[in-house]
Amino acid sequence: MRARHTLLTSVALGALLVTAAVAPAGATQTADAPPEPSLTVALDADGDARVTLVSTFDLTDESQQVAFDDLRTNETARDAYRARYTDRWASVANETANRTGREMAVTNSSLALSRTNSTGVAAFSLTWEGLATVEDGLVTLDEPFASGFDPDRQFVVVPPEEYQLESVSPGPAISSDSRLVYAADADLDGLSVVASTTTAPAGTPAPSPTATSVGTTGGSGPGVGAIGALVALAAAGLLAGRRG
Repeated sequence: MRARHTLLTSVALGALLVTAAVAPAGATQTADAPPEPSLTVALDADGDARVTLVSTFDLTDESQQVAFDDLRTNETARDAYRARYTDRWASVANETANRTGREMAVTNSSLALSRTNSTGVAAFSLTWEGLATVEDGLVTLDEPFASGFDPDRQFVVVPPEEYQLESVSPGPAISSDSRLVYAADADLDGLSVVASTTTAPAGTPAPSPTATSVGTTGGSGPGVGAIGALVALAAAGLLAGRRG
């Protein structure tokens, strides 16, 4: 199963983790189903975004459960992982800023770990300042996701609060006024999501999957390759170096 990964693989890779919608470290185990692995970009009207990566891990082995629970209660270790991967996302933001000519920065990162039965959930979240462009009441998300980004999990885009989707390309698997959900392995080449401050009449449907893109750039960029690598790292080695 692609979405669930062996927890203690790849000691050398370490761990990148991300999101805000799961229980914080130390939370009580619940009987609820774990969330689906996802990468979510929640846009703000000023072009900033809250980027959240959710990864799940198989904890059927007792030693894996012990290791995961140990990390949940070890604030020093969690802070070290959070700082390490915040720096890596910041590097991606810097590369993207250099290519696009826009000012960008990564701030306010957080890491949350929780466990649902035999599944561990890692949620790493950060604010990416200047990720989207803002002009004439339009917020546009494209780079670095428009150039060769191939998600290995759901990719979700959430427009700013009280904004409506104006143009979407390529079309997602699921769309609504509140979010776009792209399936794992979706082809996002040329991604463009444009949201407008204009309020749509009640009952207006979201843009069709064939909506015309706005402001995209083609080709392959270093930022997107780095994002893919970061997502892979998150899935590969959450507890790397903590075996035994």
